Amino acid sequence: MKAVIAIAIALLLAAGLIWLANFEPGFVLLQYGSWSLETSLIVFMVAITVILITGYFSLRSLVLFRQAPKRLAAWNETQRHKRAGQALTRGLIILEEGRWAEAERVLVRHAGNSETPLLHYLAAARAAQKQDQPERRDNYLSLAHQTTQGADIAVGVVQAELQLAAGQKEQALATLQHLREVAPKHPYVLQLLQQLLQDLEQWQDVQNVLPDLRKRNVLESSAVKTLSDNTVLKQLEMALARQDWQQLSQLWQALPTKMRQQESLLIPYVAGQVAQGEHEQAITLIEHFLIKQWSDTLVDQYGQLAQGDILKRLAKAETWLKAHPDNAGLLLTLGRLALANKLWAKAEDYLRSSLDLGPRGETHHALATVLIAENKHDQAVEHYKLGLELMLSQAQTAN
Repeated sequence: MKAVIAIAIALLLAAGLIWLANFEPGFVLLQYGSWSLETSLIVFMVAITVILITGYFSLRSLVLFRQAPKRLAAWNETQRHKRAGQALTRGLIILEEGRWAEAERVLVRHAGNSETPLLHYLAAARAAQKQDQPERRDNYLSLAHQTTQGADIAVGVVQAELQLAAGQKEQALATLQHLREVAPKHPYVLQLLQQLLQDLEQWQDVQNVLPDLRKRNVLESSAVKTLSDNTVLKQLEMALARQDWQQLSQLWQALPTKMRQQESLLIPYVAGQVAQGEHEQAITLIEHFLIKQWSDTLVDQYGQLAQGDILKRLAKAETWLKAHPDNAGLLLTLGRLALANKLWAKAEDYLRSSLDLGPRGETHHALATVLIAENKHDQAVEHYKLGLELMLSQAQTAN
């Protein structure tokens, strides 16, 4: 459309000039020294116009000629970037299809010509990982870091994810700890670190991460509380398993009073007190806990403690029976305490009542002991047999 308009304007100008030439041709005289040129005005104007147009196009051609190498280089670079972008798309598709080696080859070949080499090398690292080639993977991650400024966190996160996927937990821990130093507020880094520390059962370190998890809203408050309680529980259980009584005591003393009233935390601590021979302390802790809330596990532990004023303890346990008359575990505890006091008839009555509510191997065993004391040997043998069968069945189920 523009060309048509330009032609139309040129025709109009030409027609105007022709009209002027017929109406008043005029003349132009050019003289320089002994040299002179006389021509009509219209011819002079046409000549000047031709000269100007010719000069413009000559200069334009010269400029284009001089810019040609640069323009050609820019065009070639554009084409390379275009091909690299297409290769990235194709490589990612191949990667998702599971053709790891081909994806790696396509991605790496065009990474040098890409405007986003980071994406090429990160994807190539994933492809190398899928082929169990950790050295190539780490090399691509290094190249990703070198080719893109400001991508330290992105590269580090991918590196940690790949190390975790490869089962390289110690290396992943080092990577995540470094990332936490670089970006202490990064939520995903905190989340990965927390999960890895749990897998490694480094519960004290998990405890140290919890404030940041709460502050950065990585986990909801309820989830943080649950994780905090579980972390303390795991530390108590590990101290109990190692028989590290000093650590067990330090952990317990550091707990707020409210947390000491949690059944899950009290159970391993009481077990630790029993293992150390601190039976009176264990008995006191259980009795204070049961004043406010019930625990079948702690009641069972209470019945296995044959220390202290057992008759007084039997009387106390019998007061619990009013609120829990059909509790098989409590009846077993009462039977054990009665057995410890050599109250054979009462012990037998409690243990048989417990068996009526739910047979347990230890209940049969305790009843057999009472029956032996009562010279009921045949019945005792039968209960020993039943108790052993139940215990073996429970062991098989547990395995």
